[in-house]
Amino acid sequence: MSKSYALVLLSAIAMLPVVLTGAEVVALDKFVVTSQKRTEEIKNVPIAVTAYTGDFLSRLGVGSFKDLAPYVPGLFIQEQSPNNPGINVRGVTTDSGNPSQETRVSIFQDGVSISRSRGSVVELFDLERVEVLKGPQGTLFGRGAQIGAVSLIQNKAQNATLGQFTAGFGNLGKIEAAGTYNTVLAPNQLFARVAFSYVDREGSIENVADGSDLNGKNTLGIRTSLRWQPTPATTADFIVNYQRDQPPGTAFKSGTFAPRGGNTRPFDTAELNRGEELRIDRTVVGLTGIVNHDINDALTLTSITGYRDFDSFEAFDADGTRLNILEFAEDYLGEQLSQELRISYDTRGHFRGFAGVSYFDEKGSARVPFYTDERQLAAFLLRGAGVPVFNADGTPNASLTASPVSGAPLRAYNREEYTQTGATQAFDVFVDGTYKVTDRLEVSAGFRTTFEDITTGYQVINALTPAGFPTSAANLPNTLFAPTNGLIQASRDYNSWVSRAVARYKINSDINAFASASRGRRPDTLLISFVGGRYVPVELKEEIVWNYEVGLKGTLLQNRLNWSASVFHYDYANFQSTAVNPTPPPLTTTVDAGNATGEGFEFSFQGVLNPFVTAFGTFGYTDATFDDINDRGQRQQLAGNTFRLTSRRTYGLGATFSHSLGSLGRFQLTPSYQYKSKHFFDDNNANFGGILSQDGFGLCNVRAAFLPQGSRWEVVAYVDNLLGKDYIIDAGNTGGGFGIPTFIAGDPRLFGVRATFRF
Repeated sequence: MSKSYALVLLSAIAMLPVVLTGAEVVALDKFVVTSQKRTEEIKNVPIAVTAYTGDFLSRLGVGSFKDLAPYVPGLFIQEQSPNNPGINVRGVTTDSGNPSQETRVSIFQDGVSISRSRGSVVELFDLERVEVLKGPQGTLFGRGAQIGAVSLIQNKAQNATLGQFTAGFGNLGKIEAAGTYNTVLAPNQLFARVAFSYVDREGSIENVADGSDLNGKNTLGIRTSLRWQPTPATTADFIVNYQRDQPPGTAFKSGTFAPRGGNTRPFDTAELNRGEELRIDRTVVGLTGIVNHDINDALTLTSITGYRDFDSFEAFDADGTRLNILEFAEDYLGEQLSQELRISYDTRGHFRGFAGVSYFDEKGSARVPFYTDERQLAAFLLRGAGVPVFNADGTPNASLTASPVSGAPLRAYNREEYTQTGATQAFDVFVDGTYKVTDRLEVSAGFRTTFEDITTGYQVINALTPAGFPTSAANLPNTLFAPTNGLIQASRDYNSWVSRAVARYKINSDINAFASASRGRRPDTLLISFVGGRYVPVELKEEIVWNYEVGLKGTLLQNRLNWSASVFHYDYANFQSTAVNPTPPPLTTTVDAGNATGEGFEFSFQGVLNPFVTAFGTFGYTDATFDDINDRGQRQQLAGNTFRLTSRRTYGLGATFSHSLGSLGRFQLTPSYQYKSKHFFDDNNANFGGILSQDGFGLCNVRAAFLPQGSRWEVVAYVDNLLGKDYIIDAGNTGGGFGIPTFIAGDPRLFGVRATFRF
């Protein structure tokens, strides 16, 4: 049924140019972006960039990163919770919570990096536009933009008095509210704006252990901004972003042990310990100052100052059962300060470009407490020897009171924890320029060098009581983590470079072609690892990627349709993956998985076909796999495997149909369809017999809106996942390291109504 829906929608869109011949001529507004640190029409930007206005996103109901991803070819976002996102661009995922490990995909909010995974998830509200750039963007965006960048441009205060307010409700007890208000404090000089978004929804998975719910949402986002224009040549913006997330916990549901009265399907009830203690509590605060000053007609000085602080706590049941064996939490703290100074040159002649310096200072920590009932854990570990995991009444077996190995007593409660720390100071120097060779041909080149000072630390706290865990002799008095007897630290200095070279050729007034080669880099990783019975610093070489790309961009149908297409190929060296330690304890570690290759094709379009119909479509094909052999000619452990979270084929289709109701106003209908082909949740595709995967699936969403004459207010009804498709967003997780993988269900059918009033 889903495929039929997609075919019907695609056919309708394809027929529209024919059906509408002779209709009233309309055209798209010129779409400008700042992907290259200057304002340009998107069809002239020689980068694979997908961009949408805030109004377009609002019409589709896009309020989060996971909502955005289906509309961007080459982008996949896995959001277990606000605390734990995975962002994948062209097959390469960044999701590490290690504070000393850099990201692969950068997220920027008004030019300030918010890339640290535990602090990166922000609500998408009151936006001017979103720009998603694919391929290495280190030259333009700096550290962490190894394979892509997501740039959020928020609406700034303006010289006007206006506002709007939205309220709504939906199934699963959902309530939502949002609003903006812009005012003039001093005519033509000082303006203020405030915006907020609030969403609260019960969880879609019932926890039968106590009747609580899991996989819900509770998010409040507030933004205030001031704009000061003391002279026509100077503009200063000061922005404060605040977000608080307090949703219920994530349903990590075991695929091995079913809840009482239930089954192991991820979409049905779970039975997890700690009830409402399973939760997320996350606060993110960001302060941004942006100053643009026109020195003269050719030179502009830009200063971007950013401060960011996040505090994120998540408690989760890692075994996914009523057993008290893997009870974890994560407590993350992060603080960063950044400063960029950039001078741009443009005389509207043959050459334009920019150069600058930036400074980045970050400190973070990740504390991971863990506790277990050693009696239940022993029964679980000895289940192959005939020891039952559960009693006849379904309660956990806690009858073992002494270790069968050492004879030591088994404790009902044994708690320990480890803390990772990281500190980074980085200084960048960068330059980028574009030379117009002829009226049709221009070439661009850029270079950035980075000097880094990285410090990493690791500390394990001794358990409160001596452990009786049967196989923990090497870790005594702990069960999982060998004690460090204090904080162990290591520091290193690194220097690196990234670059790009691009050529753009104007075929005619409607079509541009481009070709590029770019070098991306993920900083060296410095870890404290347990090797040979002791803790030692371990360095993993920087990841290097070379990306090659050719593409076409243009307009059709008398400027009624924007389209772009690109083909890419990249080569990876020193790709870092996660593996389970081969010896106890069964914990994961970061390893150098060797070389990898990716290639693919992307296509997208947006069009206004007549005053009553707009349409969009995206298609992406990505083949990203580990190479068969490494640089030494040896066969790689993950040879031929597909990168995790990577669907080979993705596409999205949609249209907005508008019908006049005369003096009453307008009715709009916006159906959309999104498809992802099969993808794995682990780089080791064969893990657990290949069950850590999601087969191809599609989701249908529908929105209907009524806008009365004058459009001062509107009412929208929506249904997401119209057909109620069951799908999972993650599998394996911490439980997978202990042989009992867990699974997380995607959102079920969600529907509701919202009304907006503008003033």
